Amino acid sequence: MPTRPSTAVLILLAAGLSGAAGRAVAEPPVTREAACSWAAEPPKLDGKLDDACWRDAKPITDFAAFWLGEPRSGAKALLAWDDQALYYAAEMADAELRAYGSERNDHLWEGDVFEMFFKPREDKPAYYEFQANPRGVVFEVAFARRGSLGHTFREEPILGNKAVVALKGTLDRPGDVDEGWAVEGRIPWSAFAPTGGKPQAGDAWKFALCRYDHGPEGTKPVLMSSAPLSMPSFHRYEDYGTIRFEAKP
Repeated sequence: MPTRPSTAVLILLAAGLSGAAGRAVAEPPVTREAACSWAAEPPKLDGKLDDACWRDAKPITDFAAFWLGEPRSGAKALLAWDDQALYYAAEMADAELRAYGSERNDHLWEGDVFEMFFKPREDKPAYYEFQANPRGVVFEVAFARRGSLGHTFREEPILGNKAVVALKGTLDRPGDVDEGWAVEGRIPWSAFAPTGGKPQAGDAWKFALCRYDHGPEGTKPVLMSSAPLSMPSFHRYEDYGTIRFEAKP
């Protein structure tokens, strides 16, 4: 006849099961809420990220492949604004610097790329996508709604996204070991005209900051997003986090 386990054994077993259950439901860190700081002076776009507005900004560092339940490290992003534009910056660790595309609105995601999605209004389907790659090439589209545009991305109107990058390593040179890259950019409020343009202090938008990190040839890119995306689609704005525009200090 098997012996009955002691009370101490039962307690240990219960603790182990509780711990396992806790680990099973633990979520990777993501950015559900963030702040866009006021820029007393606009940044100088040189990729150095040493401007006063970036020192005052609140860094966004929580990225994940939330749909897989996996954290993703190696990225820090910053957002700031003033009456003229939305400013963005990011620093990304990257051991294999690769870029795809040389013209505006190329398929930049086929190489390393930093992507931003903004949805100013939840009562309308319109949203925006902006990108920059390690060559400083940009992507910019104002989507009236999610889905096919019915024409090529290059036919989309110019919105004014401007980016400058700084590389720590050599671009598109397989076999060497790189450190990473930084991007600094500006988007004029005119780009957001379909949804009202410049926000007011205290306004909140839905947003997601995303990244494709390509490794050696033949490997799959590592995807990450600041938002808790339930599936690997950066256009799933239902899952986006919220960013609030801070007032002038």
